[in-house]
Amino acid sequence: MTSSASAPTVDMIVAVHDLRRSIRRAVGSVVSDPDPSIRVLVVAHNLPAADVAAELDDLVAAHPGRVRIEELNDGIPSPSGPFNFGMAVSDADYVGIMGSDDELDPDAIAQWRRRAERFRADAVVAKVVRGEQRTLVRSPPKRVWRTGVLDFVRDRLSYRSAPLGLMRRDAVARLGLELLAGARNGGDLPFVTRLWLRGRVVADHGTAAYIVHDDAPERVTLVAKPVAEELAPVRQLLDSELVHGMTAAQREALTTKILRRNVMDSLRKRDGGRRLTADDVDTLRELLRTIRGLAPRATALVSPLHRGIFDELEGADPDLERVAQLDEELARMRSLAALLPADARQLLHSQGQPRFVVASALIKIGASRYFPYARGAAIASVLAVAAVVASRLLPRR
Repeated sequence: MTSSASAPTVDMIVAVHDLRRSIRRAVGSVVSDPDPSIRVLVVAHNLPAADVAAELDDLVAAHPGRVRIEELNDGIPSPSGPFNFGMAVSDADYVGIMGSDDELDPDAIAQWRRRAERFRADAVVAKVVRGEQRTLVRSPPKRVWRTGVLDFVRDRLSYRSAPLGLMRRDAVARLGLELLAGARNGGDLPFVTRLWLRGRVVADHGTAAYIVHDDAPERVTLVAKPVAEELAPVRQLLDSELVHGMTAAQREALTTKILRRNVMDSLRKRDGGRRLTADDVDTLRELLRTIRGLAPRATALVSPLHRGIFDELEGADPDLERVAQLDEELARMRSLAALLPADARQLLHSQGQPRFVVASALIKIGASRYFPYARGAAIASVLAVAAVVASRLLPRR
């Protein structure tokens, strides 16, 4: 293990726009690691830096040189600005971004850094849990036995839509990574798509996690807005040179994720689709047409319930009650219509509904603290069986 004296430096960037948020919890969880090379860069977003410093004065005093506060006044209610600013002004070897409501387990950053150094990775994808119950976030639904560098398609990396974990700062510059300016939500979608596609990415296999909390009085990303604004980052990504330069398999991986996650999330925020406006429906209809053009098989890979929803939305007079009923059945995940692909010929496709569902279920096994031991035991068992078989087949002298 690398000693703290020679370890690459890390800046965890925390953006704060409201002092009612649990900024002390976030900052305190980072500096709880005694390693002085692990630091916090707090961006006071449209707030006086002095006010943020006053809120954190005891932590700053207790950890000299480890809490840096910078001020950004851009007047834009978007988390993209302060995170881009933080990455630009950091001088650390590694950077990470962190919501001001969230916290890290002890040893999380050191664990991610060890992983990055071992694989010379551009990014480490953190294990993420939610709230006091530590509900596991099952993304990305990667190959459960894969322990090395991940593949954009086979490991379904696009399902992790935020760069939570650690990134090599020179890779951020080399890959031209930047959050979408002005976006109130989804600004990290183009950022992570480029990182997962072109970077050298590994998943963390330790027990320490990034903890997402939802106890803030208000989150900018959850403020109600029209579907056109909510899905604007998706639209911009699909129109980008990056997506048009992808292989067919990469576009299928990305678009099936957008169908399962972004489109369905927009419906579920609006009572399963019952509260969609005419403009919202037009936006979704146009997005679905774009996806069909980019990846013709995408709607065949998701479930029949998904396709029923999309077909209804694309109709001349969509029945939104029917859309909501199909969504409710899909959310229960108890019928073959939720578990099979819309086209039976895609039964074994890596982005098809059955393999996606199984991979999502197996994530919990892969995240277990016992998984490395189980994997080692399984490999040892296979080698032992192979040795026995070889001994039987080889000619005796």
